Amino acid sequence: MNAPQNRDEALAAQPFDPTDERTLALIRTHLELTDPVPVDLTERVKFAMTVASLEAEIAHLMNDSALAGATRTTEYDRASTVTFESAGLSIMVTLEPVGNDLTRVRGWVTAPGADVELRERSRTQEATSDDEGRFVFERVEHGTVHLVIRRTDEPGARPVITPGIEI
Repeated sequence: MNAPQNRDEALAAQPFDPTDERTLALIRTHLELTDPVPVDLTERVKFAMTVASLEAEIAHLMNDSALAGATRTTEYDRASTVTFESAGLSIMVTLEPVGNDLTRVRGWVTAPGADVELRERSRTQEATSDDEGRFVFERVEHGTVHLVIRRTDEPGARPVITPGIEI
């Protein structure tokens, strides 16, 4: 019974050779064709890591069934207002094109004075909601963004993070 284990160990101890390289190349090609990496995998991994590191509550998209039907065609209208909700917080954002691949993000949160962070691919912007819960980010690049809301009115409250918004 020890012979197969010793044989496997002996093979594993051999140096990496051209046969190994060809075998791995065939496996890679097969997997790329039959089970390609999702295009948005990097963004989803970053989102999951952010949520884990923040120990955040995740807000969910309101009325997502209407949006899902609209995205099944090749031509669709982009939503200009998106609403998210979590257990103790609602967030509404309005997207306004400002030219040159930039968008103004105006928002409202049910927690006045909350710290609002907008996370883009390569940068983070911060704002504080006013007494009415309003906030704005004037120049947001096109791409996927997430909002992280930290309540200042409830010490110790977990931050709330939205799913990605494609701008």
